[in-house]
Amino acid sequence: MIVGVDVREWHGDRRTGIGRFLEEFLRVARTARPQERFLLIGNADTRTRIRGKNVAFTCLPERWTLWWDQVTLPRSLQRSGADVLYSPYIKAPLVGRVPAVNTIHDLTFFIRADYNRRRLDLLLNAPFRLFCHAVVKRAAAIIVDSAASGRDVQRLLCADPAKVRVVPLATSPAFRPDGDPATDAVVLARFGLSPGYVLYVGGFWPHKNLPQVIRAHTALPEGLRRRHTLILAGGPSSGAVDRLLKEPASAAAIRCLGPIPDADLPALYRGAALFVFPSHYEGFGLPVLEAMASGAPVLCSTAAALLELTGGAAHHVSPEDGPGWQQALQALLEDPARRDSLAASGRVRAAAFSSERMASNILAVLDEVAACRR
Repeated sequence: MIVGVDVREWHGDRRTGIGRFLEEFLRVARTARPQERFLLIGNADTRTRIRGKNVAFTCLPERWTLWWDQVTLPRSLQRSGADVLYSPYIKAPLVGRVPAVNTIHDLTFFIRADYNRRRLDLLLNAPFRLFCHAVVKRAAAIIVDSAASGRDVQRLLCADPAKVRVVPLATSPAFRPDGDPATDAVVLARFGLSPGYVLYVGGFWPHKNLPQVIRAHTALPEGLRRRHTLILAGGPSSGAVDRLLKEPASAAAIRCLGPIPDADLPALYRGAALFVFPSHYEGFGLPVLEAMASGAPVLCSTAAALLELTGGAAHHVSPEDGPGWQQALQALLEDPARRDSLAASGRVRAAAFSSERMASNILAVLDEVAACRR
């Protein structure tokens, strides 16, 4: 089987969640299936992150994305003899002989009003939604990260339930609780940190609800707040977040580190007294899984996908419940035994989300689709 894979998410040195997911899938898949050929297809900005005897990279010029998607890519797939195309997002040729399998991670832009307020959004979102419907209709199979995300895809994109496959994400082996203490200390020192902070990792977009946890941390008793600094890792910057960080109480006990290199993330998780994730909506919630796998206790929202992911191994509070976040944050920081219990439960839960299981399940979907073509 020849599997074409759209790898444009590997854009230069930029590290995205989808790019990391794709890298982990291909890292395992190329070894698990040495008899298969993986044809990675990108453009001039793509940086290949996976290599192997059964891995080849094709660079296709991209001057206009829509033309690349709908003309250049299907022509290349046809010439290569690919049996199936795997696209890790809602992009695929709408016409072509090679069947496509898409992973749809979430539908934030459909669900959250935050992404539909600007005049430009209102102008562009309507044709984009039509395109998403067309991609789902054309796809031979649709992979989603959670059952919650699958329900959204069926409800909002009218996807055929028979096409939808739930394949939860996984962490890389780097996220584990037993890292090298000396190496971890070097990483933390580089950021000017000592163990015991409250950690958030992720985007600063409106649906991530970051102001909620900032306000909750600021409302903590001063001594507790200063002992457990709130560390924000990620971005890009947000006006709502920036305004809160300028307040005196926030400035004294909250630090924003910006994007973190992948190699430093495990140590950052392991040094946390508590990991927080107040998101309104998620398709999966990979930082929560990474935190659990690294041995950090987790306090997160009641978003459906997060409840599904944690399986009772985290403390949950409604994303809208401001007093509830302050109370939960204070109670957990004052109760090391409860944090230890959550950390232990999280490690057990995270062990079920292996890269091998994820890759095997995605490959099974690709097998199914390629077999139907023959």
